[in-house]
Amino acid sequence: MIRNLKLLGLFLGIIALLAFKQQNAEQEFITKAYMSNQYEIAVAKLASERSNNDAVKNYASMLIDDHQKLIGDLQKMSSTLGFTLTDGLDADHQKKWDMVKGSDSTSFDQAFKDEAIASHQQAIDLFEKASSNEQIKDTALKNWIIGTLPSLKAHLDQARVLVANGATETASTIPPYTKGG
Repeated sequence: MIRNLKLLGLFLGIIALLAFKQQNAEQEFITKAYMSNQYEIAVAKLASERSNNDAVKNYASMLIDDHQKLIGDLQKMSSTLGFTLTDGLDADHQKKWDMVKGSDSTSFDQAFKDEAIASHQQAIDLFEKASSNEQIKDTALKNWIIGTLPSLKAHLDQARVLVANGATETASTIPPYTKGG
């Protein structure tokens, strides 16, 4: 009898650990994606205020709209899954934002475009890893991740076009993503 209770306890412990790992992977992704989207919005708002280039301002406006929608989606999923999200930038993203903000007027647009490329490459990497992460079991979340990737890749392509129009040598050093694929 005691042996059976020990086995039952061990079995329940393993089930709890597996459920925690799944929840942990889902929460980790949602938290990182939420931070990434908050950053995209913050840096795009900065560009819409500081840039004198209409193409940069239009791109920034599009980023704000698209990433606010993604933030809303993440908030709903987080609530459904019982996770709490924190508003505001973490230290790493704040440092990047400060770097872009600290750019003088002659280098601001280039700093913004370079950061838009880097941040979207990081976001794409995050989403691609999550799309194949077997510990993320929630079907709605997994489908959302896969469905969001084409938009992120389009943002990256658009940032590269902005760079190519102003600094071709920078754009040529970045490996291409196929738009929407």
